[in-house]
Amino acid sequence: MSREIKYPQSFKPNCPKGGVTKVIQRVRILAGLLTLVMLGSSLGAFAAPPAPKEIVIGAALPLTGTFAREGGYFKDGYEMAVKEVNERGGIFVKEYNKRIPVRLILYDDKSDATTSVSLYEKLVTEDKVHALLGGYSTPLIQAHTVVPEKYKVPYVNGGGASTAIYARGYKWIFGLLASIEKLAITLMNWIASQQDAGKLGKPLRIAIAWENTSHGKDFQKGILDKARASPDRFTIVFDEPFEIGSKDFTPLLQKVKAANADAWLVDARIADAILMQRQLTELGLYFQVISYGPRGTEKAIRDALGPAADYIVSVNWWHRDLPYPQARAFVRKYEETYKKPAEWFPALAYETARVLFRAIEKAGSLDKAKIRDALAKMDMRGSIVVGQRVWFGPNGQIDNDYVIMQNLPGRGPVLVYPKYVALGEAVVPIPKR
Repeated sequence: MSREIKYPQSFKPNCPKGGVTKVIQRVRILAGLLTLVMLGSSLGAFAAPPAPKEIVIGAALPLTGTFAREGGYFKDGYEMAVKEVNERGGIFVKEYNKRIPVRLILYDDKSDATTSVSLYEKLVTEDKVHALLGGYSTPLIQAHTVVPEKYKVPYVNGGGASTAIYARGYKWIFGLLASIEKLAITLMNWIASQQDAGKLGKPLRIAIAWENTSHGKDFQKGILDKARASPDRFTIVFDEPFEIGSKDFTPLLQKVKAANADAWLVDARIADAILMQRQLTELGLYFQVISYGPRGTEKAIRDALGPAADYIVSVNWWHRDLPYPQARAFVRKYEETYKKPAEWFPALAYETARVLFRAIEKAGSLDKAKIRDALAKMDMRGSIVVGQRVWFGPNGQIDNDYVIMQNLPGRGPVLVYPKYVALGEAVVPIPKR
């Protein structure tokens, strides 16, 4: 049976009948809500791990061996980009709502492909990098890019352009160098423009030589495809490969001399180009057009050859005289820091690192798959590359334009093509028969 609670008159609650029960219920509800809020806060803190102290990025570069000069330039470019981002506090990562500094790990692969692969394995499995930057030279990059694909780690390089690197269906590698085949096609298009200007005759007799690598084969293919498409413009009179690091090109050049060519188009590394051009000069060979593909206008070649480097034409991914404010700012800062000319090697290394940093920021996360997806969707404007834009095709390779430079006596290398960046006119020596 129910009993009515009797309060003394002085203690009787001053509220309507049933009011005490309602007050108690409200207190319980408020207490429950407060408990849920506190529990949710605790669970949220438990679910979101604290931000890491640093973002770890690694690369293996040829700092000694055959490609040490180029590897040293890449080291400069990477370190400059890392210093810049860390001066701003690091990369802003949205999931942690803070900037996190970058730690760069660099190893020396000694210009050896096997060593390069093992070092990239070490970066992933032991150093636990969040992302990878590439090395330099097609043979090394082609070898070590199996690692980011195997472990699903985002990777960006600015030192490998061969089609073979990007033709394997890989999803985790990206590159800022347009293909060597496109380089060769650009060179042939420039030659055609000189024919149209009345500086070169038709059909032009062309001798080609190419390093016996996938890099060289891409160059050969680009030249041959253009020649086949325009037989009225081009005739191939010599076509042979050579081995990287050859000690004597005289036998090859004797055959070239017999071919009686107007143009000498070669895909060669710096050391090979220097030796080949020196021996070509000693043999008295004469051509209206001489190009060593992306080589020929570097300071190292001009210093080594002197006047023998005059009129050499090179096709390249970048040049210090590009008329973009951001490119000029890079040149100024690089040359003030390192006290040497800004060549394409450090420029592309610098921009490669900046592209990776942008992808991490766009991803808003250090999750590797999210960074990879941000790279695949990259459309970075205001870049220092030719065309000022970085984006990647389905194969992970950029497809922007090349520039052509020519060593002019007393002036050094001058941008001569394409017209929208040209700072001077090419000089084609008159035929000498």
